[in-house]
Amino acid sequence: MFHPDWDAMPGTPGSYFDDPLHPFFELLEDLASMGVDLVFAAGNCGPDCPDGRCPPPSIDPAHRRIGGANAHRDVLCVTGVDVNRRLAGYASHGPGTLQHEKPDVAGYTHFLGSRAFGASAADTGTSAACPIAAGVVAALRSRFPTDPASPRRSPAAIRDYLRQTADNPHQRGWNAQYGFGVLDTSQLDTAANVL
Repeated sequence: MFHPDWDAMPGTPGSYFDDPLHPFFELLEDLASMGVDLVFAAGNCGPDCPDGRCPPPSIDPAHRRIGGANAHRDVLCVTGVDVNRRLAGYASHGPGTLQHEKPDVAGYTHFLGSRAFGASAADTGTSAACPIAAGVVAALRSRFPTDPASPRRSPAAIRDYLRQTADNPHQRGWNAQYGFGVLDTSQLDTAANVL
């Protein structure tokens, strides 16, 4: 959702952007309770996004932050960094509308990958970073499958592990641009101590 005009008024019942009782969020909660790992892109209407579908700078900056399902507590919300670990300027910033500490982590974007738009066209957007993070989740799940009887194998445990092992290039803890930091797969061998 690029623009708040596409939604019910923020702060009103039925608003996808920020109403925690929206029916879609109930579905997310059901999926998470069944052990499904949910990975969503942060969105691309951040402060430096040139896309004309995003709110203009004159619109309340709060309407350009992470909202909707991307900000849900049961979702791993992924922002984007380039291969030099610089934040993608168009990436939406936190805090989230449903949960404050969104994004959770950063994944890589701006790399030559699918070549879907031409032989030299890079994959870009938080929607390119999101499948990178989903692949890391899948790698963890190949070793540590969901076990409804074990809280250590829950989707929340996977999200916590990725947040705790993320490498934050600017500070310790969470910040509104990088979340808890850039995904760090060099630490996956430590997962057995936690999951």
